[in-house]
Amino acid sequence: MTARPRVHFAPRAGWINDPHGLTWYDGRYHLFFQHVPDSLEWRQDIHWGHATSTDLLHWEEQPVALRPSDDEAGCWSGAVVVGEDGTPRIIYTSAREENLGLGKVRVARPQDPSLTSWVHGNVLATAQRDDTDVFRDPMIFRDGDRWRMIVGHGNRDGVGGAEVFSSDDLDSWTYDGLLATRSHEEKNPWTGTAWECPQLARLGDSDVLVVSAWEEGTTHHVVAAHGMYADGRFSADRWQQITAAPGHYAASAFVDAEGRQCLIFWIRGIRDGDQWAGVISVPYVVSVDDRIRLTPHPSVEKARRVDDRPGTALDIEWSPTGDGTLRLVGDSQVAELELRDGQLRLAVAGGAEPVVVDHTGPTVRIVVDGPVLEVVADGGLVGLQVATGDGVVPETDAPGRLDWWHLT
Repeated sequence: MTARPRVHFAPRAGWINDPHGLTWYDGRYHLFFQHVPDSLEWRQDIHWGHATSTDLLHWEEQPVALRPSDDEAGCWSGAVVVGEDGTPRIIYTSAREENLGLGKVRVARPQDPSLTSWVHGNVLATAQRDDTDVFRDPMIFRDGDRWRMIVGHGNRDGVGGAEVFSSDDLDSWTYDGLLATRSHEEKNPWTGTAWECPQLARLGDSDVLVVSAWEEGTTHHVVAAHGMYADGRFSADRWQQITAAPGHYAASAFVDAEGRQCLIFWIRGIRDGDQWAGVISVPYVVSVDDRIRLTPHPSVEKARRVDDRPGTALDIEWSPTGDGTLRLVGDSQVAELELRDGQLRLAVAGGAEPVVVDHTGPTVRIVVDGPVLEVVADGGLVGLQVATGDGVVPETDAPGRLDWWHLT
């Protein structure tokens, strides 16, 4: 059996993918996620799982929040919004057998203050364009005196985008056109033929649009653009890839209890072979300077404890003064990070092909947590499965600094 992660959410059993609706409500965080409780593989009849936490790291799984109704094939990704009356609502993709690509946006309402039980409501929006092949994954935010909803979109010509709707009351929605689009023929970065899980983070001086690149049933990577949002339209200044395959996908934006704009991700490919599949990343704070930056949330630093013994949950800061190699070593070497000429190569013992990602910054941040390895590099987040056994320590012969802590 694989060791369970300590500061990444993994289910007790079954499959999970996209996180969504992460909300600070009534003194704790509520995380919702795509969940198939009785399978280790994705199925279209997926549910909304639910977990709670006070610190974004240590999660308590709750009963399934939302199951497909009789007229649905599945309850797919979406958002949670707290209305002006203080009551949360789930706004989700209601998948239908007749066309799984074209979802319907539907509401669900809580039946108790703990957000444990929900009941399905009305359909709020459907695809409004004749050329649409993909319509799913709503996200909602306040825009002045109204609400805005953006929904992932892809058309028959391979142009990805997000459709926009507006509302005064969260119940009646009006179509407002397209937030932004980008063709699959554009590169550096490639943004897919459809956008899944579009997210908008408002940072004051700049806005950040985050989308997950999808093509013909295949999930690829997460891309983002900083630019400006105004009146239902987003103008991109620069696009960049913020994850490196095959790990992080389906970014979900949220605002933490202190008002910071954050992202959280599904990490693919990490599982206990006979018990569970899929984990949720640690949270990241979003910032913009010359590019979009993702920094592990301050809650990770708060969980640090000094201990020089091997551990299964570590937070590592590696700051070499030039090229060099860092190894994670237990009973044997379990992973190697090699920095050469502005590129970071990551290899995991017994794992998939090595991942190579750009990195020219002064520090590489590494979080090890049971079976999870997360690496923060300039070219994007990397998430891989590792076998930490009874514990590992980081070792390097490169000049510079190596600081590390246990995570509790």
